[in-house]
Amino acid sequence: MSEDHGGRRPGPRTIGEIAEATGFSRTTVRFVVAGQAERHRIKAETRDRIEAYVAAHGLVVDHAARSLRTRRSEAVGLVVPDLANAFFARLTAELEERCRSTGRVLLTASSHEDPDREAQAVAGLVGRGVDGLVVAPCRPPAAFKGLRRGGRTALVMVDRAHPASPYPTVVSDNRAAGERLATRLIEIAESDVEVLCACPDLPSIADRLAGFRAAAEAAGLTTVEGRIHATARDEPAAGAALLAGLLADGRRPKALMCSSLLMLEGALSTLVGRFGRLPEDLVLGTFDHHPLLDALPIPILSVRQDEPAIAAEAFACLLAEMEGGPRLATRRVVPVRLVERGPTP
Repeated sequence: MSEDHGGRRPGPRTIGEIAEATGFSRTTVRFVVAGQAERHRIKAETRDRIEAYVAAHGLVVDHAARSLRTRRSEAVGLVVPDLANAFFARLTAELEERCRSTGRVLLTASSHEDPDREAQAVAGLVGRGVDGLVVAPCRPPAAFKGLRRGGRTALVMVDRAHPASPYPTVVSDNRAAGERLATRLIEIAESDVEVLCACPDLPSIADRLAGFRAAAEAAGLTTVEGRIHATARDEPAAGAALLAGLLADGRRPKALMCSSLLMLEGALSTLVGRFGRLPEDLVLGTFDHHPLLDALPIPILSVRQDEPAIAAEAFACLLAEMEGGPRLATRRVVPVRLVERGPTP
């Protein structure tokens, strides 16, 4: 096997090799890569040198030996509705990086908003010995009561804040986001706004609709509930069908507010199919970000969630519980950003 200039093998380094290369003890290196530098009062300069070395060379851990010694797998499970969803894909990447930087591995599964599939995914990950789970749940908190693996499996919920949940929860500020987006659309479209919504009973979507209702009532709109068109499936075909039904009733609003990118995708297909192009006098609003939104030729407003901040908060909660801390029913709300694109309305 070829070696680098220092006589060491290429590729990721072991704890011992990092200690030898940086001049610090193995214990110090372990604390730093485990994210416990501050807890053990390790100097910032020491932490920075070790982290810089790990960033440059990588870290390899003998998980079999470590698991036997610590009775921990150093694995974290993640269950989300759909890994192809732009928001969940970015959240997964952020969590994966935090696991990697602490010598852990992230195992992922999709529920597709199916309670049975979610239960199967959770059981499978717990059965594989994960130390903790991050879940964007489609089931109520009571469904997770029996979650045990010898001791307790750490558990953090993301994206959906079910009422009275006993688990740490990290979510975007969906209500404020819905109100800001709706307020701006109402202003631009002179109150002519309709909503295409999927899964209205999910806590995140319910919060977005609450924001719309607040903005509509503040603007003095009438028949607020009649402006909300809901479907049980968050998929393009469902969004396309909702808008097709709206157009068939002779209603073509000046603005559409979509509860997700999938609803927006369906709406776009119906608009192009009906008019041959996107109407120039239409304004679109949606949640989440995709680079293709920048290419649309009409005004579009989108709520961008802060995936790095959500991942950081969720991982901090998970680490605290995995290290023996109590399970706290905290709710951490992460701010969002409203982005406007396209021609000035």
